[in-house]
Amino acid sequence: MYQATITTLQINANPGAASPSVGMPMLDSTVSQRCLGLNNSFGTPGAPLSAFPSSGFGMDPTTMLMMQQMETMELMLDMMALMLGAGGGLQNALGMSNLGAPGGVSASGGAGGAGGGSSASGTGGTSGTQAFDPAKPITANVENLVNALDPGYREAARANFPLILGECQKQGVTDKAQIAYILATTVHESGAGKYMEEFASGEAYEGRSDLGNNQPGDGKRYKGRGYVQITGRNNYTNWSKKLGIDLVGNPDLAKKPEIAARILVEGMKEGSFTGKKLSDFIGGGKQDFEGARRIVNGTDKAGTFANTARKLMAAMG
Repeated sequence: MYQATITTLQINANPGAASPSVGMPMLDSTVSQRCLGLNNSFGTPGAPLSAFPSSGFGMDPTTMLMMQQMETMELMLDMMALMLGAGGGLQNALGMSNLGAPGGVSASGGAGGAGGGSSASGTGGTSGTQAFDPAKPITANVENLVNALDPGYREAARANFPLILGECQKQGVTDKAQIAYILATTVHESGAGKYMEEFASGEAYEGRSDLGNNQPGDGKRYKGRGYVQITGRNNYTNWSKKLGIDLVGNPDLAKKPEIAARILVEGMKEGSFTGKKLSDFIGGGKQDFEGARRIVNGTDKAGTFANTARKLMAAMG
């Protein structure tokens, strides 16, 4: 039984194994040797505990049993130390090292708070650009991004940026400049997610045919919600069809972070809001942060959005 356990650990801990995403780096040579049975108390490399007969060592059966128990305890303690101490140095898809942000992967490789993951859960190896599980938010090191913002936005950004980064990963948006502009858009449209519903009552949108508000009360019912503040019956109807969720009957669903993140990223990537999309302005050698404002809302505050995008871009390194 012990030998089978040791063999399994050896495969997972080997950096050159076929599945490096579940590997664990060794703490030091002493621990690794003991855990792999290469430095046991009998000086016999790799020998399983059951392989040691009492004859030849001058031990009676009772002494032999005690030695086996001590060896087993030593092995178990080393395995625990290895698993608890493994990790560190993971990098996210943006090439930034983990800082143990709230809810994320800690620097020690252990699980963080809600929505986080551990180094043994398939988040990647220990160097280079890493692929993250798209089912989980990317929470590694949002602090560089958060600190690039004005203080009033930081708390909300710290809470919401990981989810948005994860949605970018799921939808294949990996260009740093595009990601920076997506995040900048949330900062100025919804305070980085601090305000998931616009302050105005929505009365000003009443009867707006360009928004599809053709029924009494549509203005208030379909006012801006989410990271990008979608507005009007048309938008809520279109996104209901895209997502398979009844936003028309329950518009407050657009405020849910998971739904809002998908609307934000997919809408900007595909040009669902105005017909203009990210690749029209950013990516493939283009970096027109001012022009990219047309993806969501004409040229309104285009310079402000662009400046924030540049700060976030610089924070990515």
